[in-house]
Amino acid sequence: MKNPYANEHDDVEVRLGRGAAWAFVFAFLLIITLPPLYRNLYEAAKPAGAERWIPAAEFFKPQNNRGLLAHLKAFEGTLEDADFTRPPRRAVQSALTRGPLREGNRKARIGDDGWLYFQTALDAITGYGPLAPEPDSVAKDPRRAPWRSPLAAITAFARQLEDFGVELVLVPIPVKPTIYPEHLGRPAEGPVAHPDAAAFYGQLDTLPNVEVLDMTASFWELKDDTRLFLKQDTHWTPAGMEFAAGQIAAHLMAKPWFEPGDAQLEAAPRERRASLGDLVEKLDIGPAGFAEEEVSVEPVRGATRDAGSPIVLLGDSFTNIYSAATLDWGEGAGFAEHLALKLDTPLDVVAINGGGATEVRATLARRKGSATLMRGKKAVVWAIAARDLFLSETAARDAEVEWEDVAFDGGEPAATAEGRARILATMLDKPPLPNPQSTSYTALLYAAEYRIDAVLAGEIEPEEDGKIAVLHYAFEDRQLLDSSTLRVGEQREFEVVPFDGMDKLQSLEVRNDSDLFDLYWDTTEAMPLAAPAGATPHLVASTGCALFALLLGLGLRRATRRGA
Repeated sequence: MKNPYANEHDDVEVRLGRGAAWAFVFAFLLIITLPPLYRNLYEAAKPAGAERWIPAAEFFKPQNNRGLLAHLKAFEGTLEDADFTRPPRRAVQSALTRGPLREGNRKARIGDDGWLYFQTALDAITGYGPLAPEPDSVAKDPRRAPWRSPLAAITAFARQLEDFGVELVLVPIPVKPTIYPEHLGRPAEGPVAHPDAAAFYGQLDTLPNVEVLDMTASFWELKDDTRLFLKQDTHWTPAGMEFAAGQIAAHLMAKPWFEPGDAQLEAAPRERRASLGDLVEKLDIGPAGFAEEEVSVEPVRGATRDAGSPIVLLGDSFTNIYSAATLDWGEGAGFAEHLALKLDTPLDVVAINGGGATEVRATLARRKGSATLMRGKKAVVWAIAARDLFLSETAARDAEVEWEDVAFDGGEPAATAEGRARILATMLDKPPLPNPQSTSYTALLYAAEYRIDAVLAGEIEPEEDGKIAVLHYAFEDRQLLDSSTLRVGEQREFEVVPFDGMDKLQSLEVRNDSDLFDLYWDTTEAMPLAAPAGATPHLVASTGCALFALLLGLGLRRATRRGA
């Protein structure tokens, strides 16, 4: 090629010897062939009964009524999070994290003095945000589903509540980098929020039944005396949580409709709890190099939850931390408990990890006769991580944060929850399930639609066309369970109970594409999908790759001699 800058730079000619050229060719061929070869040999060598996912076979599988593009994307996504890629990925990430670079990954950033930050939280204080639409580009898929902005979804929800005579108190919980930017090398004289924050909250405050309780300024004033966020976790400390509960309680108790309760709740003696924090898990390098962080929590005794309460609390993992054992910080001392304690009245709580944007509203609306039930409420307190409010469209899609409208059930409320029923049913539909290694939380449920073919024992009232929605485990502790492999069109016999009675599962992240109102739980015990494959597949794959590299090297050497 002709030098376009001949007046500025002399021509440079680089020559490679024949041996060096063939060496580069050999290295290039190894780079592009060994990883897929290793993966295929590793999967094929797994023992009988183990879970297998052989890329060469998967690529040519029937596509189950989905397009070729969707099939290829699913194939690519499974390759990215494949088990065999974890050891080398962990080794590289460990070197980057523990070395002089102190580098995080696409999920977690490393700050000074042991502080860790959630990358999605950083995305929420930069970028286009919820008000300025992102410019289109050729990189965007034109067939992608339209994006619903948080402002539109919250406005629609507020108007639904207004029709019921219910107030909406929106509590955006500040993200860690907003309050503690200094540990990222960015000293600030005030909180670092998204530029759209004031305008966004201002538009919501114009709605007649909406109040926004922004804790950012209060948290900033308190940070010098009290640590408000955990160093190695995305969430607040017990002190920050209890402070927020006190502020919200004071706001509610000033309402003319508020009546002092007599729930006889009481605070138990404080206790110490310790955990590594979820951001250590997101770094994916193991616990080495990190010490458990200790906190002092105050458990609450008494009945803090009641679906008949006039005050509804919608929340996400900020509500569930210190309250749901699945987040590794213990139970009974979370945000809902402390808000109920300060109000001395139980709350109607819907709190789902990763579901603060849509799933909590959908769960509230799916209750049998929910429109009638909501007319007995006074206020909905919606405590949501502010990061969900200020992600741009691309960042929100990447974080799987969706803002959908919900529909309340106009039927009659159920008198009592139905008991157990044994049914013969055929699965009609199930949502796509993510790879366990790619999600924010370690456990996931999914809702599948079934057609009841026969009721074998007990009583159950299906919805239209004999359909019900049944929840199953997809994975737990990032281990796929056999219930994740249930297939559309499969008929099976199993026992169900109303999901409302499964208290320990209410906080888990859910994938639910069903429009059905009643949710049931499959009581069949879910088992791990496969036992560890052991060392044999690694040995077979390593040996096969070594033989392939040897044969490739001999072939190239012979080609080199012939070419000479």
